[in-house]
Parts: sequence; structure tokens; C-alpha cells
Amino acid sequence: MKRNIIRIIALAVIVIAAIYIARANIQYKEAKTEYTDLHNYTDNTEKEDLITVDYDSLGKINGDFMGWLYAGDGNISYPIVQSHDNSDYLKRTFNGSRNIAGCIFTDYRTPYFNNYQTIIYGHSMNDGSMFRRLVEYKNADHCKRYPFFYIYTAEGRRKYEIFSVYKDKPDDAVLVYEDDASKRAQLVRDIADRSMYPISAPDNIVSGGGAVVSLVTCDVSNDRYRIIVNGKRIE
Repeated sequence: MKRNIIRIIALAVIVIAAIYIARANIQYKEAKTEYTDLHNYTDNTEKEDLITVDYDSLGKINGDFMGWLYAGDGNISYPIVQSHDNSDYLKRTFNGSRNIAGCIFTDYRTPYFNNYQTIIYGHSMNDGSMFRRLVEYKNADHCKRYPFFYIYTAEGRRKYEIFSVYKDKPDDAVLVYEDDASKRAQLVRDIADRSMYPISAPDNIVSGGGAVVSLVTCDVSNDRYRIIVNGKRIE
């Protein structure tokens, strides 16, 4: 009798897991289709700008749209949004659909590049989408291959040079929500000192709002930790 109960419970667990995986795969496909379609509002160029973005059209689709992130030679290429909190887009896509992929979004406490440090979050999805490719920056050779990322806004393109990549628990990461001009240089040093490998990057930086952008995602090997890829604005 006890063995039969155990078998029934085990079978129920397997069925539930299978249903969860099937639903997740469906949502992966739906999100991939949506974000692929959104690329119709961008165009690749042969110029230094790399891409052009139709800001007006994207803004009409989603009023929270604030820019487009382009990294890793297009391996990461998504619209960025910002809401009134950090939970709104955890399971909601750019078009507003409920989906585990969510959206790439900025921390509501670092609004529209007003802070010296802007923090941008994205899920590390099992299908390789969203910020999953950020995990590859744990490898120094990958960072050397793709040392820059870009943020496109209606005001113009921002070019960032990666100067630190590190892994830490969320509460221990260097994420500053209040801007203090007297502590900006120390902020950059603190972030640089955390890097898991040395990165040769000049001291040049375009000061002001959004001078430092930190891209944050879960580490696939241990989701209690975050991978943080930090760039300093050079253009």
C-alpha cells in the first residue's frame, strides 16, 4: 500500500514537471517571436551606429519604452523599459503579454539615466534569450571579443566600455540608487575592484547621468548570485 502511494506521488510529480516544462517552452517560443518581430523597428547599418531605432513606433507600442540595448555584436539586442517598480516587467513582455521571459528593464530607483549609475535587469533564460548571454562575460576572452555595448535613446547613441565583470549576491553588489557627486570616482573604483579578472580600460568616462551602466542577471550555476557586467560611457 505504501509503495503504491509513493508511486502515485512520484508519477504526479513527473506529470506536473512535464506540464511546467511544456508551458515554459510555449512561453519561450511566444517571447522569441515577439522580440524577433520588434526587431522590425530597428535596422542594421554599416556605420558606427550599428543600428537605427524607430523610437516613435516603439513608444506607441509601450509608453514605458526608454531605449534599446545592443551588446555582443547583436547577441543581446532588446528594447529597454522602465516602470514604477521592479516587479512589473519580471513576467510581462514589451507588448504586455504575461510571459516568464519578461522584459529588459531599468531599476525604478535609477530613472532614465538621471543617476550616475543606471542599473538594468534581465532574466537569464534557459533558451539563451534575454540576458542569458551576459553569463558568457565570466570568460575574459569573451569580454575581450565584445568589450563594448550600446544604448540607443531618442537623444542619441551611448557607447559603453566594459570595465568590470563580477559575481555576487544581490545585497552585496555595488548598486547605488542615490547619486552623490563626491562619491562618483569611488563608485567606479569599487566596481572595478570587484572584477573577477583584470580588464585593461582607460580612465576616460563621459560624466553625468548614466555614466556607468550595470547589466544584471542571475548566474545560471547558482541563482542566488548575480552576474553584473559594468560599462562606463565613453561616447
